[in-house]
Amino acid sequence: MAPETHKATILAMNPGEHPSEEYTLVEKWLEKWQNQVTVADYSSGGWEHMWDVSGSKQAIDDIPAKLRCASRWTDWK
Repeated sequence: MAPETHKATILAMNPGEHPSEEYTLVEKWLEKWQNQVTVADYSSGGWEHMWDVSGSKQAIDDIPAKLRCASRWTDWK
């Protein structure tokens, strides 16, 4: 039986020329879980960056709360 996949949307603001703390947190999270998560979609409106990701419950639960965003993709209500 395949492991259960969970979904999340991550939002990070990055208003300057250098990566913001939020953006850096996402990069670190993606690096940590690289073999256990999939980025289904990425979009940027300039300062806003959004990732739709799927992966294990453990990986999704490890996303910092301040980066979690409700969306059509996410399991969060």
